[in-house]
Amino acid sequence: MLLLLTIVQNEDAPGLAARLVEQKLRLTQINSSGGLFGTGSAALLLGIEEAEFDAVIDAIHATCKTRTKFVNPWPTPEPPHVYFAPVEVEVGGAVVFGVPVERFVHISGGSDAAAAAPQADTPTAQQSEGRRDAMRLMVAIVRGEDADNVIGELLAAGHRLTRINTTGGFLRRGNATLLIGVEAQQVDEVIGLIQAACRPRSEAAPLEKGIPEYAANVFVLDAPYFVRV
Repeated sequence: MLLLLTIVQNEDAPGLAARLVEQKLRLTQINSSGGLFGTGSAALLLGIEEAEFDAVIDAIHATCKTRTKFVNPWPTPEPPHVYFAPVEVEVGGAVVFGVPVERFVHISGGSDAAAAAPQADTPTAQQSEGRRDAMRLMVAIVRGEDADNVIGELLAAGHRLTRINTTGGFLRRGNATLLIGVEAQQVDEVIGLIQAACRPRSEAAPLEKGIPEYAANVFVLDAPYFVRV
């Protein structure tokens, strides 16, 4: 499995999101800006099987176009501030990063541990015993109404995290993406905390609603380089 980070221009994001939803793929959008001139962009996160990669690239080719824009460069930082005339630049297209996913977990919420079982073809923490000394980056996409409770439980247990307010699917329903750095042996503990802190969902939400199918989706990524400064 791959976690794709796809950076596109704001103008192209709705069309790409709609096309990916048509392909039965779920995504999370992060509004951002890019480059020296701060042009508007959107970063899309989506988990796919490797066999789906070419279809995603085809969707990006079909919806993301290059174009020229006039943008205002930032003034010089030191006084006297010098303001520059608008500059014509080429923007658009897309940049795609694909990161292998070590483990992917759907979380339905509530106290039932079985509801947070890993996907069948991904290794568990016990199967990765030989690499317990490595760090993991956990990317947890949580429904907005559960986010504060999940964050409170993780902080109370001593886990540090970064929250990014994001939107999911074509209809842009609110959710939160949590970035959590943990040691490999702590992955199961964090999954259990998220599971218990999310309210249970008895039925999966349909894809066309544009919201996560589960209370949370968690991607576990290998992070061999980790430095706390």
